Amino acid sequence: MVLSIPTRLVRLAFAGALCAGPLMAAPVARAAQTVKVSAGAESPGGDVQLLEFAPVNVTINTGDTVTWSLDSTEFHDVIFTGGGQPPDFVQPGPDGVFINPLVAMPQGGTSYDGSGVAGSGLLNKGQTYSLTFSKAGTYTYYCAIHQGMVGTVQVQAPGQTVDTQDAIDARKAAQVGSEIDSKGVPTIMTNQGELPTEGSTIGVVAGAQNGPTDVQRFFPPRAVIHAGDSVTWVWKTQDTPHTVTFLSGGPVPDVVVPQPQPNGPPKLQLNPMVLAPSGDPTNWNGGSFLNSGFLQPMPGQPTPTFTVHFNNPGTYDYICVLHEGMAGTIQVLE
Repeated sequence: MVLSIPTRLVRLAFAGALCAGPLMAAPVARAAQTVKVSAGAESPGGDVQLLEFAPVNVTINTGDTVTWSLDSTEFHDVIFTGGGQPPDFVQPGPDGVFINPLVAMPQGGTSYDGSGVAGSGLLNKGQTYSLTFSKAGTYTYYCAIHQGMVGTVQVQAPGQTVDTQDAIDARKAAQVGSEIDSKGVPTIMTNQGELPTEGSTIGVVAGAQNGPTDVQRFFPPRAVIHAGDSVTWVWKTQDTPHTVTFLSGGPVPDVVVPQPQPNGPPKLQLNPMVLAPSGDPTNWNGGSFLNSGFLQPMPGQPTPTFTVHFNNPGTYDYICVLHEGMAGTIQVLE
């Protein structure tokens, strides 16, 4: 007996087989990609620095590469520690204070499997660091310079859904915009004007910080006093150091002084001229180098301050040697 199958059913079965074919085929391997993440960010004028990786988290496939771009005037590093704590940024010694080579110099190779240390070394604005991830896992990384600046790279097996560059850029823009709008702008607005200070004529804010949002400016940038008056600078940061430095026409001292070694790279010494106080702020006549030294808030310690007594009329410009664009003026009247 011959069964007759309607032609319409044959056509439907054939069409179904064509549709099912691609679903049963092996997935096509995706080419490895490189995605870009910001190490630090800043406001358009550079006065607000964001001490964060942006975005904080990124998801990629095994074999992909992440490139970090330093997008701020504040320097940073990128370091993977293999599960350990990040190294100290500076190391005091009998002959000075030096930047830790583990932070200053690149560490590891161009590929990372989650073991050992891989790091960029110090990065300045516009510089980049790239690392290819060869093994699935979730990897935490740090900026060893700025406490609390932490990010993660989640590496998935091939074929899993991962971040696109467009998605990364959108999260970065949202993160940076939110931090500057919700923390940076209010910090600026609440620190306008002179501070009342005990024992001096006026107070000036030497930087202000709200979490990762760091306003690297003096408030007010210009103050007017009279001869015989004094000014006290008050650090309103959480961990960012600054200096109050009157150059009096001299050159800006280098922050780091390389010390050549017989073998290997030079040791990077923090310049004692920047690190240590210089001059007599209690009886300053102007015209000579005067420096607060490297002052930084420390947990459990009093808020850092620096007071200068101005003897003579004049206009005195000063800077923070550590941060570009951070400057102020004291005008002393008769």
